[in-house]
Amino acid sequence: MKNLAYILLLVTVLSCGTKTTLSTDAAVAKTEKATLKIDANKNLKETLTEGALTDKDGFKDIGTFKYYVFFDENSKELVKIKNIEITSKTITETYYFSDNKLIFITSETANTPAKKIYIQNKKVVAKEQVNAEEQKILLNKATRFQKAFKKAQ
Repeated sequence: MKNLAYILLLVTVLSCGTKTTLSTDAAVAKTEKATLKIDANKNLKETLTEGALTDKDGFKDIGTFKYYVFFDENSKELVKIKNIEITSKTITETYYFSDNKLIFITSETANTPAKKIYIQNKKVVAKEQVNAEEQKILLNKATRFQKAFKKAQ
């Protein structure tokens, strides 16, 4: 009887682990499909904001930034934000949204692997090349960009 209970417990644990992996893979695939569709959409309205990056005290210029906002002009739905920061290096961050929810972030710097964060239902479901601090910074930036867009509408 103990052997049967052990086998049932083992099968349950293994089957749950497989479902989690499949759902993560499915979420990543769904997100990648959505971002490709967004990138291919040539009907989006685009705005550009440019400015200077300053030190933490706000006195010394340390570089420049520009960010592009892509949205549906009719529904005013935010779809994508591309943020480029130029200091001693250039960082390009792209934030993707679907149904007014953040779904994906990618951050690229020359000669380093791209950082990727996949989000579903406001939770990170997968990430690549991102530590906990970088994840927190990128998610906070996405929230600030989204709030700025909503305020401007």
